[in-house]
Amino acid sequence: RTTFTTCGVDILWFGTAREMFHGIIGAVIGHRNAYERRQVLHRDVSDGNSMLLVQDFSAESAIPPRPEKVPEGWTPMRDGMTSDWGSAADCTDLAGVEHLPRTGTLPFESNQSIIGGPVQFHHDLQSYFWLAYLITCNCAGPFNMRRDW
Repeated sequence: RTTFTTCGVDILWFGTAREMFHGIIGAVIGHRNAYERRQVLHRDVSDGNSMLLVQDFSAESAIPPRPEKVPEGWTPMRDGMTSDWGSAADCTDLAGVEHLPRTGTLPFESNQSIIGGPVQFHHDLQSYFWLAYLITCNCAGPFNMRRDW
């Protein structure tokens, strides 16, 4: 078992569209750092693997209340992170990267991954695009208000 000191809630628990995009940008930055610093590629971007950081384990931290006397346009701004690195690939051996098996969550997979092409860094970035696109299409509002298709 593994225990982490970092707490997070699913990216679908955003308070505003601005916070959702802020969280996705944070997840992309974490993804970039993992690739540039450690040559690790996530390969499984999805709404379940993208999280908003919370300060502590409490309801107020998970869903921040609107403070009194805040300026117009205030929005909660929790940072984003990527979780579940179980399908990640070590890209230090670039010869083996092209032969990695296909992984990922289908709605968020890159086009190249679906057709079985070689794994590259920008394929995960395309997955983040699909994540933002599908959240905006499938959420009726903040705090996990999903559309019932």
